[in-house]
Amino acid sequence: MKWNPAILSKFIAPDIAEFTSAVIPDLTDRFPQAPYWVVNHFLNNALRAAFKDRWRQVVLAYIRRSHNAFVAYHDARSRTLDYLDGNEPHNPRVGRYFDAVSSWENFALQTSMAIDLFRWLNQGQGAFAKNDGSKEQRLHEIANLVKHTASAVSSGQCTESDTVPLWLSNRGLYSFNLSVTYAEASEILVDVAVLADDYQDPHSLRDKWRSSDAT
Repeated sequence: MKWNPAILSKFIAPDIAEFTSAVIPDLTDRFPQAPYWVVNHFLNNALRAAFKDRWRQVVLAYIRRSHNAFVAYHDARSRTLDYLDGNEPHNPRVGRYFDAVSSWENFALQTSMAIDLFRWLNQGQGAFAKNDGSKEQRLHEIANLVKHTASAVSSGQCTESDTVPLWLSNRGLYSFNLSVTYAEASEILVDVAVLADDYQDPHSLRDKWRSSDAT
């Protein structure tokens, strides 16, 4: 059976009948410690050196959100590729599609929280400026739209053609008038993960900062 693309767009997601491929980078080999960030952070704080209060709480929150984002990204990657493998675009596997969408929503939400925590750690200087159009700002706004879909509908930001607050295309993630490519999503996660790698060990990070100040 083949459905009319307009029906699929209206009741599942925009342009779902055109979603046929995706190139999503795998970052697991680049960050082998990602599964252990939280455990490493505990052991390093308990046995080597610890962050002072206030920093201790925010750093732990950042590491947790980074870990969650890393897991959600690769879960989303796996679910997206699973959906596409053997899928008939005009008779889509709806359950698998929304499984993938949910994982991407989780990635956006966890990453947006990590970005908010980074602003505190970076003394108020965030990863993006308000409405600067950067990939970080766009992903952060997508996360807000996922959280506040009803408000977007009420304000008119969500139009009649916008069935869900986040949908998938061959190029990347879309939400109303925003988009983030899969490559951009992976680049954002790389930045988040690099900092999590650093913050998992306060002792090594302190030495890194001292070395940087000396130069």
